[in-house]
Amino acid sequence: MRRSTRSPRVTVPRITVALVAGLTLGGCATTIEGDTATTSTVAASTTTTIPRGTVTELFGSILGLGANLGNDIASGEMSTARAKLADIRATWQAITPQITDLGRDQFDDLQRLIGLYETAVDRRRPADADKATRFLGLAIEPLIAAG
Repeated sequence: MRRSTRSPRVTVPRITVALVAGLTLGGCATTIEGDTATTSTVAASTTTTIPRGTVTELFGSILGLGANLGNDIASGEMSTARAKLADIRATWQAITPQITDLGRDQFDDLQRLIGLYETAVDRRRPADADKATRFLGLAIEPLIAAG
């Protein structure tokens, strides 16, 4: 048996591909110039205070905030919509201790309507905001009439 002493042949296309790949990948290096001190960015935070008032006043506030929320979402004014949602959440937080005597079913229904506002803003669904306002108004009529 005779062994071949020749090395395997490298074809021109393989050399070309290797050369192009080497030059292309070599050009992807990142060069950092200037001061490399670390910096950190503090996230912007909004401070929403918990409002005070009667149940009627607080629900009236939510309805007022929700009245044009669908229009804000539809017109792309998402920063305004998010600010209104934060106020709705804060107002709901203020109402919650005041309506503890409601039945669990009625409380859950009101919670779902507040959740509908959240869905409207988070998923950009203006109709959900309009539905929440409409049904919340109907749901709180007995509460307002009672006291």
